[in-house]
Amino acid sequence: MGCTEDISGEIYFDNNATTRPLPEVMEAVCEAMGERFGNPSSAHSAGERARHRIELARKRISNLVGCSPQDLIFTSSGTESNNMVFYSCTKKEGKNRIVTTGIEHSSIMKMCSFLELNDVQVEILEVDGQGILDIRRLEDALSEKTDLVSVQWVNNETGVIQDMASISELCREKGVPFHTDAAQAVGKLEVNLEELQVDFLSFTAHKINGPQGAAALYAKDRLLVNPVLFGGFQEEGFRPGTENLPGIAGLGAACEIRHANLKQATEKMRELRDRFEETITESIPHTSINGGGGKRVCNTTNIHFGGIDGRELVSLLDESGIRCSQSSACTNFEVAPSYVLIAMGLGEQHAYSSIRFSFCPENSFEEIQRATEIIQEKCEFLRSHPC
Repeated sequence: MGCTEDISGEIYFDNNATTRPLPEVMEAVCEAMGERFGNPSSAHSAGERARHRIELARKRISNLVGCSPQDLIFTSSGTESNNMVFYSCTKKEGKNRIVTTGIEHSSIMKMCSFLELNDVQVEILEVDGQGILDIRRLEDALSEKTDLVSVQWVNNETGVIQDMASISELCREKGVPFHTDAAQAVGKLEVNLEELQVDFLSFTAHKINGPQGAAALYAKDRLLVNPVLFGGFQEEGFRPGTENLPGIAGLGAACEIRHANLKQATEKMRELRDRFEETITESIPHTSINGGGGKRVCNTTNIHFGGIDGRELVSLLDESGIRCSQSSACTNFEVAPSYVLIAMGLGEQHAYSSIRFSFCPENSFEEIQRATEIIQEKCEFLRSHPC
């Protein structure tokens, strides 16, 4: 039985959770599933055709992130890429320590909890009220026993940008491998891995209008990567298992499109975000921007609606066709305030009253106008009907 939900009037402002695949991406996916199908490990011409599509995608991705195609390993998700790095870099001889922050994606936080149960020391660094890591705090935390430093480039809830250049330079000086979860950075910031001193970088297709289930891990030195799966020689044995040819083709297409229009796309998203924030903060009392005092990525805003239950507001907005969220999609069903906002020093009530809105180039200023009017109406209703 098919889905019959009418989404014609939907206003989708949850693009940090996932984005709608572009028509060119869906075409690439359908071609790889249809007339251009094949198993890349097969020795015949259909296999060669599939291998060519994978290497074409690898080249397109490398153009977007500024690295050699050979430095990319295809995975199923940002979570898998993150976990692969942590498995690879922990419990080496004479070392047994990871340094990260309290605002990382759940795939990092839960991996750290797992490793702690297996005798790996994890130091979680605090951030300031804007969600920024103090580089001096990081320097003090590094030691000769540190296996890995992992700091998210752009926070998925607030859009706050960390100082990657300073962090990566410090790690290189100290001889410590550095990983960054760049799922919310790639395609929204200029990324040049030939210049940035990063050892590992993970990102995923569905944050930049690509398909879900396809991602990549950049490894400056592949010899530092240990597989977490065992089987065939796909991805040179670093990630065995039959490749997700349609997903990889879609990821390549999405990266090619974003590489060609990065400047226009980021400018459009920034204009949408700024218009939205300006209208909300001017028209609705007791609103403020979480992390608004720091550098933020172009498409994300996390707004505190003082005195309003954020869960109720999200529900009312959803009924009106506006899609938004309170936190990461990976933690949305947890009945708890955002641990990211709590780690920034904001109280539980503040966190419960905060909502994330995230935009993509396909959103329109007409949607911004409609949405802000509806949000103002729902806020007035909630304030006039307190629990």
